[in-house]
Amino acid sequence: MSGRPWPDFRPGPMGALAAWWRRRFARREEFTFEPPSSSHQQVFETPLPSAVYGLDFRARFTVHWRLDLTSGVRHNAPRSAAINDIVRRAKAVTERAMLVHHAALQHQLGDELAAERQVEGTHVWARAEGVELSADEADLEMARKHIELLRTTTVRQAERDAERAEIRYLRDEVLTDLSTATIWWLYRSGYQVEQAVALAPQLDQLVRIAAQRRDGHWAETLVTSFESALPRLTDGHRQDLRLHLAKALGIYGGPAVATEFAEQVGLPHQNGAKPLP
Repeated sequence: MSGRPWPDFRPGPMGALAAWWRRRFARREEFTFEPPSSSHQQVFETPLPSAVYGLDFRARFTVHWRLDLTSGVRHNAPRSAAINDIVRRAKAVTERAMLVHHAALQHQLGDELAAERQVEGTHVWARAEGVELSADEADLEMARKHIELLRTTTVRQAERDAERAEIRYLRDEVLTDLSTATIWWLYRSGYQVEQAVALAPQLDQLVRIAAQRRDGHWAETLVTSFESALPRLTDGHRQDLRLHLAKALGIYGGPAVATEFAEQVGLPHQNGAKPLP
C-alpha cells in the first residue's frame, strides 16, 4: 500500500501502454497560421481614353485593396499597384467606346471593376466601387461631330464602291464584245430588236473604247485575275480576297504599296495606314 495521503490513480502497465498507443497513432491535427488581411481604400479620379484620340472620359471611383501575406510575393508600393491595375482594367473597357455612350458605359465599367482580382506578380488584391463616368460637354459636341463625319464618309465610300463596281461590271463583263453588249442592251431596253440593230455601230465603238482601258491599274488587274480564277466567290468572299491581297502586299511590298492597292480597289484605310494590321 502506498504511503501517499491520497489515492494512487496512476495507470498500471496495461493502461500506460494503451495511453502510449493512443498518443503514438492518434490522428494529428494540422494548424496553419493565416495572418489577418489588411484592407485599404482611396478615392481616385483620372481621365480615361475613348475610341477617338484626344477625347477622354472623366472617371471617379473608390479603389479598395487588401494584402495577401500568404501569397509568397511582395510589392513595395501596394497602393500604387492597386490603383494602376484598376486604371489599366478601366482603360481596356473605355478605349473601345465612343464618348457619347458614357451613361451606359458607366454601368459596364462598374460591373468590370467590382470583381476583386489579384494584381499580377504581387500580394495585392484590388477592386473598385462607386464608379462615376462623365464627359465634358465640349468634348461631347466634338464626339457628335466626329460621328457625323464618320457617317458621311461611310455613305460616300459606299457610293464610290458602288460606282466602281458598276464600272468594272460594264468594262469587264458587258463591253467585252459586240454580242455581249447587244444582248445586255436588249435586256435593259425591253428587247427592242430594231433599236438594238440600229445601235450596233455605237455599241461596237464602245466595245473598242473599253478594250483600250483593260490595261488599267495593276491593282485592278490583280483583283480581276483572282476573281476570274474564282468566279463563284460571293460578295463577302470577294471582299476577303481583297483584304488578304492587301495584307500580302503590305508584308512584302511595304505600307505604300498596300495603301495604293487599297485606294484603287476601294478598301477602307485611315491616314495612309495599312488596311490590315
